[in-house]
Amino acid sequence: MNNQHRKELVDYWLERAGDSVKSSESELQAGRLAFAINRMYYALFYAVTASLAAQGKKLGKHSAVRAAFHRDFVRKGKVHKSYGRLYDELFNARQQGDYLPLVKFDRAVVKSQLSEVKRFTGSTGASSVWL
Repeated sequence: MNNQHRKELVDYWLERAGDSVKSSESELQAGRLAFAINRMYYALFYAVTASLAAQGKKLGKHSAVRAAFHRDFVRKGKVHKSYGRLYDELFNARQQGDYLPLVKFDRAVVKSQLSEVKRFTGSTGASSVWL
């Protein structure tokens, strides 16, 4: 992968992450908490995929991206452990919200998680905490 292609991939995944954050805000505002969680999870997934692409890595499976995030960023101290926990929480919550019936989520918790997702992805206007 040449540098131009790598930059295009990183930009693409970061744009997807930003779009997912915006979508999660809309879903939260409308009270569709399972959909907000889905979009928050994908914002993290896309942001981590962008960082992996910046390193020349191309992983598509959710389990592979999650494992690489923990191995390459959380365990090495490049990302605070709280973001590893957030990623795991949203991974699990998305699974529940997408595949289990009658799952309920707490709006205050989802709102707090969205704040952390925005901070992590740099969608608050501040620079990302890890890229």
